[in-house]
Amino acid sequence: MIKTARGTVAVEVALLTPVLILAVAATAAGWRLWWTQTQVEATAQAAARAASMATSLRQAEAAVGAITNADLAQRCQSLRINQDLTAAGLPAGTYGTVRVEITCAVRLADLLLPLPSSIDVRGSAVEAIDIFRRRGR
Repeated sequence: MIKTARGTVAVEVALLTPVLILAVAATAAGWRLWWTQTQVEATAQAAARAASMATSLRQAEAAVGAITNADLAQRCQSLRINQDLTAAGLPAGTYGTVRVEITCAVRLADLLLPLPSSIDVRGSAVEAIDIFRRRGR
């Protein structure tokens, strides 16, 4: 009796295809989380820097909102901004810092993995206020 290996390639492909699809989807999820984390940290830094350069509290709040929405509105399923900008309203010559913390929910439901539908990534930054800049207008 001669044994043949007929059909073994089809069985191997049928067994390995789901594993390869899961590996590609897991790589895509990891890349999406890493990329969004990098963007959230960069946006928090840019927003804090813009707030530190503002001449009033209102201008600082507007700068944080504009930068955050421009950079992350399309990337995040939901976006939360926690900011401490009270130092932006202090008179010139007063030392202070501004703090911006951004939380972004990264959508993962479309990857068909056994993961939560979204995962939160956070970024925060603190910037010193320029004590010589005129403020409070």
